[in-house]
Amino acid sequence: MLIVEDLMLDTEKLRAFRNDRPLRLNPTNIEILTLLMRRSPGVVRREEISTILWGENVVKNTSGVGTRLHEIRKIVDDGAAFPLVHTIYGIGYQLCRLAEA
Repeated sequence: MLIVEDLMLDTEKLRAFRNDRPLRLNPTNIEILTLLMRRSPGVVRREEISTILWGENVVKNTSGVGTRLHEIRKIVDDGAAFPLVHTIYGIGYQLCRLAEA
């Protein structure tokens, strides 16, 4: 079980919950979310997510990564009290609760 704030992911049953609400994620998005949660609060580079999507030996279209993260962000952060999925421009993505300024 992976837990970041109020987000939980059961890695055996491949089910995710935010604030006890089930999240509907496809298997690829669960794989990406697993990587983000394991690295939290660290940053996951776009190239690493590209490898999940298209494999090691493929010329990677990193614009497709943004589309996937948009899907994940919409599902994970929709209706939540605070966002967890953040874009680190030019580098990658981070899953954590940011400190309020």
